[in-house]
Amino acid sequence: MLRINLLPVKKIKQRAAAKQQLTVFGFVFAGLFAVLILAALMLSRQVSGLNGDIAKLEKKEKELAEILKQIEALEKEQDLIKKQTAIVEELEKKSALTANIMNEVANITPNARMWLTDFEQSGGTLKLTGMALDNQTVAEYLQALGQSQCKCISNVTLTSSVMQVYMGRDLKKFTLSASVAMPTSEPPVETDGGKIGGDPAKPAK
Repeated sequence: MLRINLLPVKKIKQRAAAKQQLTVFGFVFAGLFAVLILAALMLSRQVSGLNGDIAKLEKKEKELAEILKQIEALEKEQDLIKKQTAIVEELEKKSALTANIMNEVANITPNARMWLTDFEQSGGTLKLTGMALDNQTVAEYLQALGQSQCKCISNVTLTSSVMQVYMGRDLKKFTLSASVAMPTSEPPVETDGGKIGGDPAKPAK
């Protein structure tokens, strides 16, 4: 009877199958390794891109910070200009008020019967000192100032009045105070259905 030993054949087949599995595992491992490498490269590129974006944003932030400083400096300069303009306007108003008051006082003062020795204006207060022939002249002068046409003098008050000898004559030395302010523009009075002044040809109803 003939016997054939098949054990080496089985071992050879098993070894071949094992080699085939190792080869498959090797390819799979190589594929996974390649995928990991590609993923790492892609992540590296993304990180590099993000770092570039961060650098650009930081640069932009610095530029915006510089612009913000310039804006703040301009705002401070603008506030300073506004304050200076307000001061100039206030000085112009005060100068205009002083000019109006001096002009009005010069027009009202009766030079033939009195004269002023001191003119002092501080803010909204006016102080006048002068010499007059008599009390009536001083009283008329106070009334004239209170009824000034410029409407910038009000609350005229006689603060002192004393007799003083001047060049051999008995004169009145007086001091008065008053409130001064630029006149406010008043709205026109509307009559006859809203028409200013009405119609002079029509009699009033």
